[in-house]
Amino acid sequence: MPEYSILVALSLIIVFVIDTFILKINLWKQPRFYVFLFVISLLQTVVDNWLNGRWWYGSYIVGPYGSEFYSNIKIWNSPIENYFYGWGLLWLNLSLFEYFLKRKRVINE
Repeated sequence: MPEYSILVALSLIIVFVIDTFILKINLWKQPRFYVFLFVISLLQTVVDNWLNGRWWYGSYIVGPYGSEFYSNIKIWNSPIENYFYGWGLLWLNLSLFEYFLKRKRVINE
Protein backbone atom coordinates (compact mmCIF):
# COMPACT_ATOMS: atom_id res chain seq x y z
CA MET A 1 0.00 0.00 0.00
CA PRO A 2 1.42 3.42 -0.94
CA GLU A 3 1.32 5.05 2.50
CA TYR A 4 3.43 8.03 1.44
CA SER A 5 1.10 8.82 -1.47
CA ILE A 6 -1.98 8.61 0.73
CA LEU A 7 -0.47 10.81 3.45
CA VAL A 8 0.63 13.42 0.93
CA ALA A 9 -2.82 13.54 -0.70
CA LEU A 10 -4.45 13.81 2.72
CA SER A 11 -2.11 16.62 3.74
CA LEU A 12 -2.94 18.61 0.58
CA ILE A 13 -6.66 18.22 1.28
CA ILE A 14 -6.16 19.39 4.87
CA VAL A 15 -4.13 22.42 3.75
CA PHE A 16 -6.85 23.29 1.20
CA VAL A 17 -9.51 23.14 3.93
CA ILE A 18 -7.41 25.25 6.31
CA ASP A 19 -6.66 27.85 3.62
CA THR A 20 -10.18 28.08 2.20
CA PHE A 21 -12.58 27.47 5.06
CA ILE A 22 -10.73 28.14 8.32
CA LEU A 23 -8.35 31.00 7.50
CA LYS A 24 -10.37 32.21 4.47
CA ILE A 25 -7.24 33.31 2.60
CA ASN A 26 -7.89 31.45 -0.71
CA LEU A 27 -4.32 31.53 -1.96
CA TRP A 28 -5.19 29.01 -4.66
CA LYS A 29 -7.27 31.71 -6.39
CA GLN A 30 -4.30 34.07 -6.78
CA PRO A 31 -2.03 33.84 -9.85
CA ARG A 32 1.05 34.84 -7.84
CA PHE A 33 0.63 31.68 -5.78
CA TYR A 34 1.17 29.54 -8.89
CA VAL A 35 4.17 31.59 -9.97
CA PHE A 36 5.63 31.03 -6.51
CA LEU A 37 4.95 27.27 -6.72
CA PHE A 38 6.64 27.12 -10.12
CA VAL A 39 9.78 28.86 -8.85
CA ILE A 40 9.89 26.68 -5.75
CA SER A 41 9.40 23.56 -7.89
CA LEU A 42 12.42 24.45 -10.01
CA LEU A 43 14.55 24.86 -6.91
CA GLN A 44 13.14 21.70 -5.37
CA THR A 45 13.93 19.77 -8.54
CA VAL A 46 17.59 20.69 -8.32
CA VAL A 47 18.02 20.02 -4.60
CA ASP A 48 15.75 16.99 -4.27
CA ASN A 49 17.20 15.22 -7.28
CA TRP A 50 20.73 15.87 -6.11
CA LEU A 51 19.94 14.43 -2.66
CA ASN A 52 17.94 11.45 -3.94
CA GLY A 53 20.17 10.75 -6.94
CA ARG A 54 23.28 10.15 -4.88
CA TRP A 55 22.06 6.74 -3.71
CA TRP A 56 22.65 5.44 -7.23
CA TYR A 57 26.34 5.93 -6.50
CA GLY A 58 26.17 4.30 -3.08
CA SER A 59 26.38 7.62 -1.23
CA TYR A 60 23.25 7.69 0.89
CA ILE A 61 22.16 11.14 2.05
CA VAL A 62 18.40 10.63 2.21
CA GLY A 63 18.25 6.91 1.58
CA PRO A 64 16.54 4.81 -1.04
CA TYR A 65 12.78 4.91 -1.44
CA GLY A 66 10.93 1.62 -1.28
CA SER A 67 8.59 1.50 -4.28
CA GLU A 68 5.90 -0.14 -2.14
CA PHE A 69 5.44 3.11 -0.19
CA TYR A 70 4.81 5.58 -3.02
CA SER A 71 3.24 5.71 -6.48
CA ASN A 72 6.52 4.88 -8.27
CA ILE A 73 6.14 8.00 -10.45
CA LYS A 74 9.41 9.90 -10.45
CA ILE A 75 10.82 13.11 -11.86
CA TRP A 76 14.38 11.96 -12.43
CA ASN A 77 15.29 10.52 -9.02
CA SER A 78 12.57 12.10 -6.87
CA PRO A 79 9.10 10.68 -6.27
CA ILE A 80 6.30 12.99 -7.41
CA GLU A 81 4.98 12.92 -3.84
CA ASN A 82 7.98 14.97 -2.72
CA TYR A 83 6.75 17.84 -4.88
CA PHE A 84 3.22 17.62 -3.54
CA TYR A 85 4.51 17.44 0.02
CA GLY A 86 6.67 20.52 -0.54
CA TRP A 87 3.75 22.39 -2.09
CA GLY A 88 1.57 21.55 0.90
CA LEU A 89 4.18 22.80 3.36
CA LEU A 90 4.65 26.04 1.46
CA TRP A 91 0.93 26.54 0.97
CA LEU A 92 0.25 26.17 4.69
CA ASN A 93 3.08 28.53 5.62
CA LEU A 94 1.98 31.15 3.09
CA SER A 95 -1.63 30.89 4.28
CA LEU A 96 -0.59 31.39 7.89
CA PHE A 97 1.67 34.30 6.90
CA GLU A 98 -1.16 36.01 4.98
CA TYR A 99 -3.60 35.36 7.84
CA PHE A 100 -1.33 36.91 10.47
CA LEU A 101 -0.44 39.79 8.16
CA LYS A 102 -4.13 40.52 7.60
CA ARG A 103 -4.81 40.20 11.33
CA LYS A 104 -1.97 42.60 12.15
CA ARG A 105 -3.40 45.18 9.73
CA VAL A 106 -6.80 44.93 11.38
CA ILE A 107 -5.33 45.31 14.87
CA ASN A 108 -3.19 48.31 13.85
CA GLU A 109 -6.06 50.20 12.23
